[in-house]
Amino acid sequence: MSEKVDEVNVDELKADKTKVNMCPSCGGKMNFDPEMGMLKCQYCNTTKEIDYQQGETVENPFKEAISEGVRSWSEDDIQTVVCKNCGAQIVFDKYSRAQFCNYCGSSHVSVQAPEQIIPPGYVVPFAVSEKKAGEAFKLWIGKRWFAPNKLKSSFKNNRLLGTYIPYWTFDTQTFNRYTAERGDYYYVTKTRTVNGKTETYQERHTRWTSVSGNYERFFDDVLVSASNKVDTHILNKVDDFNLGGLVSYKPDFLSGFFAEKYSVPLDEGWTEGKSIVDQTLSNEITRRIGGDEVRFLNISTHYDDIMFKHILLPVWISSYLFGEKSYNFMINGQTGAVQGAYPKSWIKITLAIIAGLIAVGLIYILISSQ
Repeated sequence: MSEKVDEVNVDELKADKTKVNMCPSCGGKMNFDPEMGMLKCQYCNTTKEIDYQQGETVENPFKEAISEGVRSWSEDDIQTVVCKNCGAQIVFDKYSRAQFCNYCGSSHVSVQAPEQIIPPGYVVPFAVSEKKAGEAFKLWIGKRWFAPNKLKSSFKNNRLLGTYIPYWTFDTQTFNRYTAERGDYYYVTKTRTVNGKTETYQERHTRWTSVSGNYERFFDDVLVSASNKVDTHILNKVDDFNLGGLVSYKPDFLSGFFAEKYSVPLDEGWTEGKSIVDQTLSNEITRRIGGDEVRFLNISTHYDDIMFKHILLPVWISSYLFGEKSYNFMINGQTGAVQGAYPKSWIKITLAIIAGLIAVGLIYILISSQ
């Protein structure tokens, strides 16, 4: 059972002083500004560009990473806290302090000792500000017809957290040998007697033919979430990221934001990535075979040159209480797309059902009167 969520002041959390990005003008804290794409002092508005590279990304050999181990992410002036309630591990700049967990809201968090993990190589920086994210949610919830009117008019969000979600991307060249049976429909004209009358009809049959062949396919940037803490049902609906926006990772992008340390290891990530590859191959080879049906499809696949990247993608995460129940939602920090759960008004649902029944009744009366 989840423990009670403690109320905290997010503004106070974000105002914690950091030694990582000090303003050269006033000495205040500089946070990453999504709309400007640079660091901005929250006190005097002084800006500072981030020195990063954008362009062709470097892929990492999968087998070598599994066998050789990796350096610690803690070398990048960040620290990690672990939630004792849900187990989430949150990364942020070294001198800030976390008061509660981004995912379950628990205040039972503690600093974790550094450990050997794969640091992120690239990040899609936030492009949607907190203000724009809140406006996007209000617009989205306003279009949910079954949402209670009270929620639309009274919603106030003070726990909107910009969080970088960890992902793996995988590349691989596949060589495939397949066998199957292709089914093609044909029709035979037959006769039958119905109520004393003879009539003809078409009877469908299937002609099966054995097929086999070779198929090559290169997969680029198969995207796999490296988090098992977020609501994957919602996350999968907002993860339409443009990976062309990837830039080299810099701790500066975390200033004023959070990042989750991956909870899905690299090898488990590839297991999920491989299943995505296999399903794609099955669909493409089935279309390649053609016909009306395909059965007994068997594919033998060789995965060559498996490469990976560890990347961070931006998501605004929050929840709200309505009727003593918590509802989660997420906003894509690159595009502003919104997805989430929301309460349904039974009054509106009942009215919709009644309106539907009335419409069906009117149609029936019109048809009967003709």
